[in-house]
Amino acid sequence: MTIEELKAKVDAALTGDAQTDIHYINTLSESVKREENAEELVSVLAEYAFDLLPDDQKKYMLEATFVRDMRMDKAFGEALKMIDAGKLDDAEQLLSEISDKIRTHFEEGETLWFSFRNPFEYHLYRTYYPTTTEFERAPFDFAHYLTIYGYVLLEQHKLEEAAAAVERGISFNPVNADYRFELAEICKLGRNADMLLRVNQDTLRVCTSADRIARTLCNMGYFCNMIGDLFSAGVFYFESIRFNPSKAVEWELQDVVRHMKEIGQKFNPPTHGQVIDTYEKYGLQPPPNDTVVELAVTLGKQAHGYGKPELEGLFYRIAYDLTREPEFLEIVKQVDEKLGFNQPE
Repeated sequence: MTIEELKAKVDAALTGDAQTDIHYINTLSESVKREENAEELVSVLAEYAFDLLPDDQKKYMLEATFVRDMRMDKAFGEALKMIDAGKLDDAEQLLSEISDKIRTHFEEGETLWFSFRNPFEYHLYRTYYPTTTEFERAPFDFAHYLTIYGYVLLEQHKLEEAAAAVERGISFNPVNADYRFELAEICKLGRNADMLLRVNQDTLRVCTSADRIARTLCNMGYFCNMIGDLFSAGVFYFESIRFNPSKAVEWELQDVVRHMKEIGQKFNPPTHGQVIDTYEKYGLQPPPNDTVVELAVTLGKQAHGYGKPELEGLFYRIAYDLTREPEFLEIVKQVDEKLGFNQPE
């Protein structure tokens, strides 16, 4: 979708009632995230939403979400350009200013703010944290902004500050595994085995795809290798490959096998019982997580009942990616055909 097409669509849909129109724009923001130029489209919609706000709310938003006279998403885009250009000092300074705005206006008050990236994350959060019912949608993806800030701090060799920034980012979206991967990398560099285990435990329960499960299990292999439990490291690397074949992980497994051989131990493909025992040893539930799968299927059925094929496709795609069940793949194919999308392999 081009920007011109989006503007024409919005202009035709506006009713003149600010509350109704802002709700429409927020809903539209979710639907355009599958577009190749999603970032540009979301930015245009943010401008529409801002213009619709009453003057008192505009004043607050200017104070809370503008950095260097730029809307925060624009400022973040400038920071990304600095990172790409290798100007890490400049990027760190700008991201620090963004971080300060987030802290002052969205962390220190009584209101809880979250930046879920899709409807499934919203429902997963409600499933895991059922008693937390009063919260607001953050105006921008603060979880992403703070995680990138953590990445820059890590590149600047500021491990403790990097970990703190990423943990703040995770607090804005506790059910997205991707942000936790950045925290795991910080644990690796800091040789913090205890924290790495906790991060992996938290990550595995929110994985919504096979590749995320595989990455978490690879990190568990790294952890076990770090503490000298070579057999368990081999099991986790073996499991990682089962969920998502990877040459890099195969090399890690071969390295563990070589080290075991050097100390007179053998590694054979683990039995089912050995795999289960290894997961339990480190407080992990063997993936995929039944809670995540069941939620995806339930939401998929509800979306079908409400006649919302885009949501139906999203939810069943998660169920299929986690289980590889043919029935879920068939539903995804039918939905994609209806919507005109390319079908999954």
